[in-house]
Amino acid sequence: MYFLLRLIQLRRLRRITQEKQIKRIILALLVVMGCIILNSICFYYFERTQKPNLKLFDAFWLSFTTITTVGYGDFSASTIKGRLATMVLLYAAGLATFPYVISQIIDVVIERGERRRRGLVNLENSIKNHIVIVNFPDEQKVQAIIEQLKIDPLTAKCPIVIAAQEIDMLPFEGNVYFIRGSPIEKETFSRANITEAQAAVVLASRLEKGVSDAMTVASVSLIEELNPQIKTVAECTNVKHFDLFRSCRCDAIIPTEDIDAKLIAQEVRDPGVTSLMAELLSNLEGSELYSEVTDLAGYSFGDIQIALIKMKAQIIPIALIKGERKLMNPPPDTILETNDRLVVISRERQDFAAIKADVKRRLEAMTSAKT
Repeated sequence: MYFLLRLIQLRRLRRITQEKQIKRIILALLVVMGCIILNSICFYYFERTQKPNLKLFDAFWLSFTTITTVGYGDFSASTIKGRLATMVLLYAAGLATFPYVISQIIDVVIERGERRRRGLVNLENSIKNHIVIVNFPDEQKVQAIIEQLKIDPLTAKCPIVIAAQEIDMLPFEGNVYFIRGSPIEKETFSRANITEAQAAVVLASRLEKGVSDAMTVASVSLIEELNPQIKTVAECTNVKHFDLFRSCRCDAIIPTEDIDAKLIAQEVRDPGVTSLMAELLSNLEGSELYSEVTDLAGYSFGDIQIALIKMKAQIIPIALIKGERKLMNPPPDTILETNDRLVVISRERQDFAAIKADVKRRLEAMTSAKT
């Protein structure tokens, strides 16, 4: 409790300090712009008798290049009053203030970058349609998930936010943000702008397995409460805890250790299967598994298989997802309904909207041939 109160105090103090720094920068900028404008007017007023072709913009150009220490030398004051104005407004006031403005701006940029790396930023109203990864069990695992998301065109441009308390600094570069905080506190997910996120991946934490699953369920419950429309994918370390996850409306539960055990046993019985499974689950090489809503309601699974084979599209349907029902290798006469997802093996994610016309044409020809 003391740590939490101390953290809140530090954040409040930092925010106040930043606000004061920004106010000082704005004030200094106003001083610099005032010096430039006043000197431009004085230079134009005092020097135009000596320089008949002098324009007000020329005076502004002189003032700007002088205060930035560029000084091309194409204009200079020749009258006493013009030189005095330049000495007071540019050399004394302007040149003393301009470097301060630049240094303060650099400090703010560096500090904001440091705050982002340390997870102290607030992303509310800053990003949307992003993917939130909750917990940081180890760098290799999180890095692999990010790589897979970045390779697929469907999620390649989605910003990724890591919300965790296991790390002190973001270890990744690029379009990845970090929110440091507890995965069971509303404030953490508010700063991650969870209400506008499209998906949340809740990984098992570094705690003991039983405790880790309980924490994961708590995180999923809080996320679903804050954003009922979000897609939640949760890692489960023990299949006996599946009922806990179902009670919190989790969209997908991944029993990682159970899957690992099954793959090992499968490789013993059927050599080479695990290599093929690894290829199907990776976007880095070979063919992958994809699920798509195809708008092919009313046609049978078997006819769709035949139509795609005739098209030589290198798309192999292997399963159907009908709401909560997952049908692997369903009977050929299984009819697709609206919003059913077709699971296929393909070398890349297919644009079914683009090939739908060709598929339907072949399916209609096959239906006519049967009758």
